[in-house]
Parts: sequence; structure tokens; C-alpha cells
Amino acid sequence: MTIDEIESGLSERGWAAIDLPDPSAIFEARDRLLGHLRKSFPALDRLDDYHLHVSDDDRHVAILHDLATFYWEAALGRPIVAGNLALFRRLIGPDLHVQPFPYLRAVRPGVTADAAPLHRDTYYGASPFEVSVVVPFTDMDAAAAVRVVSGSHLAPDSAYRYTQTVSDEISIGSPKHQLGFAYAPRLLDPQLMDVAEPVPLQVGQALLFPLQLVHGGGINTSRRTRFSTDIRLANSLAPVQWSRGVREDYFVPLTTSAVTSAAKAFLAANAAAGKSGQ
Repeated sequence: MTIDEIESGLSERGWAAIDLPDPSAIFEARDRLLGHLRKSFPALDRLDDYHLHVSDDDRHVAILHDLATFYWEAALGRPIVAGNLALFRRLIGPDLHVQPFPYLRAVRPGVTADAAPLHRDTYYGASPFEVSVVVPFTDMDAAAAVRVVSGSHLAPDSAYRYTQTVSDEISIGSPKHQLGFAYAPRLLDPQLMDVAEPVPLQVGQALLFPLQLVHGGGINTSRRTRFSTDIRLANSLAPVQWSRGVREDYFVPLTTSAVTSAAKAFLAANAAAGKSGQ
């Protein structure tokens, strides 16, 4: 897929599935996640078979939170972006912020509680200037894939009204909340699943979309556990709330253009001069 085709897909459909130019960091992250899990499950040969070892839901949340903590502390998400920086700077801009604690997902076959329903992240404080980069660590066929509603990124909120609910099992700052599950879910009409389309991906590919797009994991009806990460990026000059939700450092600077660096230095110099002249 050419850069023009990617930009056209993002503009017209609201999403694009792409082959990342340098997928090496994805394979490294996958292998290190598997290695961490094998400390508890020595017989686990691949992430796809995780569900054969963990069936209890509470245990699954504890294991996934531990795995996500390892993923964050080892900073395995950032190299995925850094290795493909030229592409993301072309699509989003030379000044970028990145999510330092990207979400790690593990959706077992047939387990409703593991999957996120269709939603818009802008209903939870996200900005339409943010882009989600969904990166699989296991191949996702249509039965396991993330689903999207093409064109929904251009529709007003009135086209996708939600029902406000409160979770009985998720609280602010809880492990499940840190894993990306809402404590006060805003549920869209479940009939939207009839028009949502799966986006199959293989390891080394990624799904890109802005956060007003209606999307969701949906129930995994395949025979594999679906492992993935979603890393958020935003233009540093966009009107985005950088601290939110469960973390103060929800976003951190990644790259800064020469012009922006000079502009910031100039503004800082003026501010310092103004204070010294008082």
C-alpha cells in the first residue's frame, strides 16, 4: 500500500491496514512477552495458545496486568513506533507525542469479558487528533480481528448515541482500568455489529485509525487467543489533553521538528527576559 493509499483510507474510510516498513520490534516484543509468560507456563509454545492454560477470568486479569507491567517497564512499545518513524511523521506530522504505557490486549476465544464492545474513544476524553496504532502479536483472521465502522469518523455524535452504564467490577485505577477497560462504559447500539467489518491482520502489520472511529474488538470466535497492543500517537501541536485518566503521563514527547524546537527556545527566552525585567 502506498502512502497515498494510506492517506486516502484514513480520510475516506477512517482507517488503514498497513505493512509496517520495519516490523523487527514487533517480533522482538512478541518473543519477550512469550518468554515472560513461559516463566509461569513452561509448556506455552506460542501466544496463540494462552487460553489453553488460563481459563479463570480473575486469574487472567492478574496475569495480563503483570504481563502489561513487564511490557511497559521494558518499553517494548516505543521501538515499534521509532522503527517506523518516517511513516508516522508523514501521516501525523514531524512533532509527535506517544503513549508511553500503550494498552496490551489478550482476548481469549469465546470470552465476552475479554473483548471491548464497539465504541468511540472520543466519548472518554480522547481527541480526534489522536491516532491509534493497533499492532498484533498474533495473526488475526476475520474471526479474531478488530472491527470498524467505515465512515463513522466523519459522523457527528448524534449518529452514534450511547447508553451510560457503570461497571460493577472495574474501578478507577484498578488493574482492569489500567488495561484499558472503562469503569463507566458508554455502550453503543449492539446492532452496529451488523455493519462493522473485521480487519484481518498478520504480525508485522498495523491498523491505523483516529479515535472518533467506531471500533471494537468484539468476541473472538477463532480458536486462537488474540494478542495485540494499541499505541496512541498525536501531533504535539494539536489541542490534545496530554494527561488524563489513570496516568498523568498519558502522553510524552517523541519527536520535535527543528522549527518547533527553535520556537520553544525563543518563547522560553522571552519569558525569562520578562521575568528578569520585572
